[in-house]
Amino acid sequence: MANDTLEQILNVEAAAGPFSTGDAVIEQTLRDFIQLQSTTIAIGTKVVGVRSVPWMDFKWYTGVNGTFSYPLDDNAIVDPTKIGTENYSTKLYKGQGRVTFLDSVRLRGESWENIDRQQLGVIRARADKIDAEILSALMTGAGQEQAATDTFGSAGADEEGDLLAAMDLIFANGRVSGDEPMALILPAGKRSAMLNTQLFGNVVESLQSHMGRIANLAVYYSRDSAVANDALLLIPGAETAEFFQYNGEGFMETELTRLPGVGYDWLLTSFMGTVIHEHQDGADAGENMRICKITGVA
Repeated sequence: MANDTLEQILNVEAAAGPFSTGDAVIEQTLRDFIQLQSTTIAIGTKVVGVRSVPWMDFKWYTGVNGTFSYPLDDNAIVDPTKIGTENYSTKLYKGQGRVTFLDSVRLRGESWENIDRQQLGVIRARADKIDAEILSALMTGAGQEQAATDTFGSAGADEEGDLLAAMDLIFANGRVSGDEPMALILPAGKRSAMLNTQLFGNVVESLQSHMGRIANLAVYYSRDSAVANDALLLIPGAETAEFFQYNGEGFMETELTRLPGVGYDWLLTSFMGTVIHEHQDGADAGENMRICKITGVA
């Protein structure tokens, strides 16, 4: 195998067994590969928790604010925190990608090049849908809002001041400890405004580098329409929001079908969904104060 080409290594034939056909093994492997690749190259998955789950819908019970009493008398006992007084839920929705691997392409000796490009097309398209799902949910779930002084990169803009003001809102009102790292998602067209070097104190650096150094801020850029004009500042992680994809029993995620005289039709089906976790921090239903929308950056 050490001398085999990549195409020879990947062009395997799985043996049929008592539980499934040989092709089913390859189909499932390809499904897992595409799900992994698309969640890896998406932007939204870098700022929220990502989980594969065996359910299609789920309900969380938030209860009330937890309590811990200290100090107590040796013989004292505290009242329990009541659970189940507030709840919110999420649902996974269906998505599909489909390609046809033509016999005519394989006969011309271009099978790997073209199949790879078609699979990459599905991966990128799925990643775009994941970003649209996550970023729109984060925008809708932003419990706080800060208006930019002016569009980022313009003469009247105060990007550093706008970001620090938005951070103050999160740490003043969100359910946080006060020292968490932060993430910023900006329109891709504002990359130059963040990377343009300037003098901060006695250090010449970009605003992105400066904010990363003083505030532990990671900056991401997206072309998704959810952040076309506004930016998102948030505490990243699963405690703020989560993205789910179904990976349980109950349906065929991948299907490889022979089209007589044409080629192979390949279909990928995925169920996905996002939840904004509620913290009873004063935000409206479906929102939390760990997310702040900065309006008017573009």
